[in-house]
Amino acid sequence: MKKALIVGILILLCLLPLAPAQAEMRGYEKGLGYEYVLLGSYPYEKDGTAQPVLWRVLDIKEGRALLLTEYVLDAKQVIFESDPKVIENHSFRRISSYAESDLYAWLNSEGLDTLLGQDSIRAALVEEPGLGLLYPLTQEDYLNEADYGFSKGQWGEELNAYPMRQAVCTPYAKAQGLYVEGGNGKSPYWCVAIKDPSGYKFGLVGHNGHISWGAYTNTKVAGLRLAVRLDLSCLALSGGTGAKNDPYTLTYTGAVPAGGAPEPEAGGQPQGALETEAVQTAKTEAVPSPAPEKTGVTLSFIGDCSIGDSVQYKTVENSYHRIIDEKGYGWPFSLVKPYLEQDDLTVANLEVVLTTKTRPRYPDHKYNLIADPDHVQALIEGSVEMVNTVNNHCMDFQDTGYSDMLATLDSAGVLRFGTVYPNNPDGHDDLGVVDVGDIRFGFVGFTYPQDSDQKRIANRIKKLREEEHCDVVVVSLHWGRETYMTPEPSQIAYAKQIISAGADMIWGHHPHVLQPIQFYQGKPILYSTGNFTFGTMSKVDPSTGIFQVTYERVNGQVQLKRLQVIACETQGSPDYRPMPLEDPAAQQAVFAKLVMKKQYNNVEDPPASFLESGIIRFENGQMLP
Repeated sequence: MKKALIVGILILLCLLPLAPAQAEMRGYEKGLGYEYVLLGSYPYEKDGTAQPVLWRVLDIKEGRALLLTEYVLDAKQVIFESDPKVIENHSFRRISSYAESDLYAWLNSEGLDTLLGQDSIRAALVEEPGLGLLYPLTQEDYLNEADYGFSKGQWGEELNAYPMRQAVCTPYAKAQGLYVEGGNGKSPYWCVAIKDPSGYKFGLVGHNGHISWGAYTNTKVAGLRLAVRLDLSCLALSGGTGAKNDPYTLTYTGAVPAGGAPEPEAGGQPQGALETEAVQTAKTEAVPSPAPEKTGVTLSFIGDCSIGDSVQYKTVENSYHRIIDEKGYGWPFSLVKPYLEQDDLTVANLEVVLTTKTRPRYPDHKYNLIADPDHVQALIEGSVEMVNTVNNHCMDFQDTGYSDMLATLDSAGVLRFGTVYPNNPDGHDDLGVVDVGDIRFGFVGFTYPQDSDQKRIANRIKKLREEEHCDVVVVSLHWGRETYMTPEPSQIAYAKQIISAGADMIWGHHPHVLQPIQFYQGKPILYSTGNFTFGTMSKVDPSTGIFQVTYERVNGQVQLKRLQVIACETQGSPDYRPMPLEDPAAQQAVFAKLVMKKQYNNVEDPPASFLESGIIRFENGQMLP
């Protein structure tokens, strides 16, 4: 009887439904996709009526979850400007980082208050350095395929090119003036990140999910699709299954105790999972020591960058266009990008025309250099923020091609400068002005400068000094004899006159090879910085480099503190990538090419130590040995 009763009870227990397993939030997993969370509320309807905000869980690392809104919530500019004259003239207050923008302050005050009010869950937000508690993701985040499930591709013409990056615009955001893609009226552009150092420019994700740069925030308004990090140690799941139609809800369980908590026992709750009951204790993380303060502002100058082909070679095997199609926009500068990312501004000589025009100005010319407009993305991915546009190839496709290129650079947020046809009323006369840290730099660009151009260059230097209040003026000269390893004596005399007219530095290019460095009145003269990445070029000496100059404000005055050359070597078809040299002997061979063998009066050559290190230091305007 007892045995039969026990068997019956066991059978009954087997028939009972199993207790639900403890829920655990997870990040993106390939094959499983995303989980979703409700967090806060925000105006949704056109009249401002709020609704709970849906977020996707991108990842969970070290007990912290990264969430991204499913909707484009709002529309704001980087710098809140209402003066129509300022907007029309693009004379916005300049900022050197996103943290200085009005948007940063607004998101982390009024924006955060609107989203979470006085909800105690605010205490679980983790501040991201330079971004705050509520912020846009970066371009790199939106290209993170492995961790976040997005796509590595950046450009796509089809409406559904990159569905994982697309987002729906709320009626409220549209009512706030969010720019909607013309023609389909369906989806907006939303903010990815802020592009430095121009400050007021957004990185954008398009209606089809492609990524680009643009200054839409000055005449059109970009949308905000935002992210937060949550400390999971003080949160619990209070409902939902994590599905998009049944997202998790969260409950704040109290602050982390100051003394921390013991490690979980073996078999206990895995790190990064949320408990369904209140968490009583959790570990505290050590606060990292602040990074040492960076001093000075470093600019990198690189030589001829022809990120395309001569028009007749565009479609041949191993052309620059074919390699970019195969390898992606990040390929050309991929080996040197770590150096270019670490500086404060990278400036290149762009020796190609970004245009869809195919009819050359002079069809009988052997080389008419052209690149598809989307190749501008190679500059962006290579961390090249500024270009000189005037050289002997800038008019290869007539003024319409040159104008196309300027428009492409502007829409992509790449800074530019250059003067061409200065005597022609239809010419182009663009000076570059950019604030980098606490120093304002001005740029002048001339090609094949003549004696008659000296006064014109001097006038532009004066304008940058007196009207634009530039601290440092760089004059870019496309000049010299091709493939010659030393400048002409006339160039040395010309450079002295330009320095005497007020230039702080001369940056030269065109010979396709390196030429020596000199200093006049303590100011650097880079006669030729060589080829850097070039799509159509016969074999020349491959030595090249990244020329880094560092300026620092000392007692209110801006001084040159350092010049360093990162020795590199160009690579022709089918690689095209400049490659940093690691062998000391190879580096020193490059440094030797940058020292003049003949002595000239009133100019200084690099010190002997430069031949070993590639570095020249200055103190109070004087070169150190």
